[in-house]
Amino acid sequence: MGMRVVRPEGSPIPHFVGEPVENVELSEEEAASPVVNVDANFLVPLEERHRDVSFPRIAQMQEMMKVAEEHGSLVAFKDFPDKWQNSRPYRSADFSGEWQLLKKAWNLHRNGHRKISERKIAEGSAEFYANDPLNNLNDWLWRFCLFFSQPAFEDPFRKAFKIAQDNRDKPEFKTFFKEYEENLAPNRAELYLSIIREFFVAYDDFSQVIFRVKKGLDVDAASTVTSAQFGKTKMFYGNAFETFSSLVDILAYLNNVASGRPFDQFQSLTRKKYLELDKSSRFGPFDGTPALANLCSERDNQIRNASHHASIKLITPENKIVYRSGKGGSGPEQELGYAAYLAKCSTLFLQIINLLRFEIMLCEVHQKKFPA
Repeated sequence: MGMRVVRPEGSPIPHFVGEPVENVELSEEEAASPVVNVDANFLVPLEERHRDVSFPRIAQMQEMMKVAEEHGSLVAFKDFPDKWQNSRPYRSADFSGEWQLLKKAWNLHRNGHRKISERKIAEGSAEFYANDPLNNLNDWLWRFCLFFSQPAFEDPFRKAFKIAQDNRDKPEFKTFFKEYEENLAPNRAELYLSIIREFFVAYDDFSQVIFRVKKGLDVDAASTVTSAQFGKTKMFYGNAFETFSSLVDILAYLNNVASGRPFDQFQSLTRKKYLELDKSSRFGPFDGTPALANLCSERDNQIRNASHHASIKLITPENKIVYRSGKGGSGPEQELGYAAYLAKCSTLFLQIINLLRFEIMLCEVHQKKFPA
């Protein structure tokens, strides 16, 4: 359904007319028909799911506006810079459409079709960044990750990157960066590309919570979501956890340097032993450094195990997931609202693209290019 604004002549009060858009048709109201409140981008409190004349998105929009105001990013439409309405960061949050074009450019680039990739980048620049044209693929990746994760994930990014900046003149850091550039960076882009692609395959579900998550707002356990394409999301948390834990090694190495050790010398581990750790233990060596640990706050190993091994199921109509905790799913049964599960998935995903930003910036400040 869509809404069309009609401004009657001589009346200052607009009228809103519902119009069918896709897979729906208008009909006469039937007495005693059930009411089902749906929303593509906002939560629906359980107690309002079937309540008539209920508009839960209004209160949620007010929450989001308050966050924007606190971060200094609330701009009245009349104050938008001239000709910027259709450019980031002022245009609508149509990140799914942008990703489809960025994905094509990235795939073409990785497959050696650089000229065609550059044409796609120019197309994306004209569509999404007309007033501040893109320079190259890395610039697009940086901006996409930046705008998609604002504002809640900016502070953790800045504090983590300060660790790199504060230690950049140490000989141990130079040794780390040489190892990163020559042996680590070339193998990481495929991991990022794969998990971003998987996230947007299920974006219709994630979009119901992502705008709250990236504003740092909680997803109430008493809320539900309209769409539940669980087949697309049930393994996402596990896959994202595996990806993230495979990428945080650079944070562990950076922590070693910040602690006054060679990058590959841990407090009680060798580098070889670190890489042999279970994925859930890869965060441990830098947990004592808040600036790095806070970049990785979402990492629920119980849900990771259940999701990764597909031992998790959705219960309807309650819209909750059920899984077993413990190694191998041998522990007691646990429950979690599906909206809360989507929020955890989204938080983990935003941490991953924050780390991608970290790597792009790390290369940039050292006059190198992240091998996307």
